[in-house]
Amino acid sequence: MMTSRSRLWVGLAAGVLLVGLAGCAGSKPAAPAELQDPCVLVTDEMLGRLAPGSKRESSFQKYGESSGSKQCAIDLNSETGPFSGDIAIKVEVTDFDSFDARWRADRCADVGAKPTSDGPGDHSCLVVRPWKDGEARVDGWAWVGDNYEVYVAYQLVEPQTFPTGAEQDMRDLLAAGVDSLPTD
Repeated sequence: MMTSRSRLWVGLAAGVLLVGLAGCAGSKPAAPAELQDPCVLVTDEMLGRLAPGSKRESSFQKYGESSGSKQCAIDLNSETGPFSGDIAIKVEVTDFDSFDARWRADRCADVGAKPTSDGPGDHSCLVVRPWKDGEARVDGWAWVGDNYEVYVAYQLVEPQTFPTGAEQDMRDLLAAGVDSLPTD
C-alpha cells in the first residue's frame, strides 16, 4: 500500500517528467524550409567593396524533413576589374544535435582556428589567410546550440591582397547569417 509520502514523491516525479518533456518539445529546431535565403544577406554595397563588377549570386538548397541547408555562392570573376574568386554563405539546421563541441572544434581546426564563445552565435571561429599557394581566404563558422550552423568563405585568386575592410565584411556576413536563423 502506498503511503501519502510515497504518493507525494510519485506525484512530484511525474510532474518533473511532464515539465521536462514539455521543455524538450518546445526546443525542437525550425524546419529546414524555414531557413532564409542567405543570398539576401550579401548586400550590393558589400559586393561592391569585395569584388566590384562581379556576377550576382546563385542559391542552392538541400533538405529533408529534419535537416537541411541553404547556400549562396557568388562568382567573383569581374567583368570590369581584376577580381577572381568566390564568396559563399551557408545556413544549416539539423534536428540531430550534430553541431556539438567535437564538430565545432573539427570545423575550426580545418581552417586553422579555435572555437570561441565571443560570438556571433554561441560559438564561432574566423580566420584570415593572406595570399599563399594561389589564393587568399577568409573562412568563418558560427553555431547556435547544437542544431544551427553558419559558414562563410571569401576566396580571392586575383588580386593578391584583400580589399580594405574585407575581414570586417566577412565578420558582418557571419553575424548576419546567425541573425537570420529561425531560432527563438
